[in-house]
Amino acid sequence: MKYKILIFILLLLFSSKIISQTNEIINPKGKWFFGAEIGLNAITSVHPSRMTSLQAGFLAEYYFAKNWSINGRIKYFETGVVNKNDSSKGVFEGAVIAVPLNIIWKYRIVKNFSGNLKLGITLNQEIKSNYYYPPNEKTDYSKFYGSFNPGIGFNYFISKNTAVYISYEVYVFGNDRDEADWLQIVPNSPNNNLFNIGIKHNFKIESENK
Repeated sequence: MKYKILIFILLLLFSSKIISQTNEIINPKGKWFFGAEIGLNAITSVHPSRMTSLQAGFLAEYYFAKNWSINGRIKYFETGVVNKNDSSKGVFEGAVIAVPLNIIWKYRIVKNFSGNLKLGITLNQEIKSNYYYPPNEKTDYSKFYGSFNPGIGFNYFISKNTAVYISYEVYVFGNDRDEADWLQIVPNSPNNNLFNIGIKHNFKIESENK
C-alpha cells in the first residue's frame, strides 16, 4: 500500500509541472545533465509472486542532438532467482550495483513534454549473493555480468537547465542461474522491472547575452 501512495504522490507532482509549462520550446543539444532518481523495483525472476522494494541511483546524460541523448547511471537494487521448473533446487537472493548505459530517442508530445524510448546494456556487480541451494547444486556463478536494458518514459523541461522525468525499464538476460541442458534458450537469470522518477540539471551557467 505504501508503494501505491508513493507512486500517486510522485505522479501528482509530475503532472503539476506539465500543467505549468512555459511557451518556449527548449533545445538541450550540446548540454550535460546530472541528476538522481528513485522508485520501485519488482523482481520478476522470483516465482510465483513478485517481490517489490525501493531502488535509487544517479545519472549523467549528454544530448548530442535535440531529440537524442546518451545516458549513464549508477543504481542499486535487489534481485533474485527461483528455478522456473523446480523451486526445490533453491533460491538466490541478491543485490547489485548496476551501471546502465543507454541511447535515448525523445519525441515531443506537447511543448516541453516528451516521451522517450531507450535501449542499452547494463553492467552488474553483485554486492549481496545469498544462495539457499541444496548442497549438491552449483552456487559459484559470476558476480559480475551484463544485462539487456530497454525502457520507455516521459520527460519535461521545467527550464533550460532542469528537467523532471518518469520511466519504466527492465533488466533481463543476465547470467543463467540454472544448470539446465543446452536446449534452454532463455536464461533463468536475475530479472527486474523498475519504475523511476527523477530530476536532472545542467550546472553550466550560460551568459545572459548568448
